Amino acid sequence: MKAQDVETFKRKLLEMRRDLLGQVERKKLYSKEVGEDGIPDSGDVAAYSYSKEVLMGLGENERTKLRLVEEALAKIDEGTYGVCERCEEAIPVKRLELLPFTRYCVQCQTELERESATL
Repeated sequence: MKAQDVETFKRKLLEMRRDLLGQVERKKLYSKEVGEDGIPDSGDVAAYSYSKEVLMGLGENERTKLRLVEEALAKIDEGTYGVCERCEEAIPVKRLELLPFTRYCVQCQTELERESATL
């Protein structure tokens, strides 16, 4: 992969990390909100409880994505970015454009999904 491509992916990944961290902060602020008078009524409590469950679920997805972004940035620093962790072949640039934090080529990802579905 060309150095220019790696630099482009690094910028994308840094932007993704910044966006993810911003989303987490916004969700933390949102989850702390209460009613206008500072005292939540039963409807507020129910809505808050539901919102908290949704936010916790989204938080897990965001944490996973953030971890993958961080790993991809580390690979750039190590010089191993864009190499499939399973077959060690180059991941096509088109795939990296769609998922710059991907760890596997399409074939290996498909095989891993198939294997986990049979468990």
